[in-house]
Amino acid sequence: MKDELRPKGGSKEIGPDPGQWALWVNGMDRNYRPFIMPVTWLSFIASLQVTSVKDLGDTEKILSVKEATENLITEADDLFSENKYKELYELLYPYKESNDVEILWRLSRALHHMSKQQCHNEEKKRYVFEGYDLIVKALQLNDSHYAVHKWYAIFLDTRAAYDGIKARVTQLPNVKNHLLVCMDMSVNVTYLFLKLLMLQMKFVNIFK
Repeated sequence: MKDELRPKGGSKEIGPDPGQWALWVNGMDRNYRPFIMPVTWLSFIASLQVTSVKDLGDTEKILSVKEATENLITEADDLFSENKYKELYELLYPYKESNDVEILWRLSRALHHMSKQQCHNEEKKRYVFEGYDLIVKALQLNDSHYAVHKWYAIFLDTRAAYDGIKARVTQLPNVKNHLLVCMDMSVNVTYLFLKLLMLQMKFVNIFK
């Protein structure tokens, strides 16, 4: 069949609109373009639906984890206020490998107080070293948290004590710096700074 001009959207029997002519080839209008939704759009719409469901599930999961963490922290603080440091430690210990700074510094705090209680020297040393490692990790994760600087300063001193007086004196400037950072963030640590000054005076008298 030869190509011929036919009215667009009609036949020879139906008069076309003036000037609306199209080239027909083998009975098909070359200008005809059936509307087919691109595969990419179909995929995009499908992804939106899946993502919406997925995001909803993720949001619920995040909220659930956040609520569980808040409850855990509340229970830990209640135990601390009751001076139940061992129970506090046992409560948070399963999460010591987490990257939650709120858990890490509280674990360090519990270990510090446990080391001050009556225990064998080796046990006390283990508490100090474990607490030091945890607070170092917390500082690496978040260096803008006042409690992290506070307990890092405390553990710098207690950890250095196991290396001798000179090591402890060497760490004093670092201890002071972290306490100053802590004081900038919270006014509730003035007593720690005063304790540091007393410690400095003590060492000055030792090395006179």
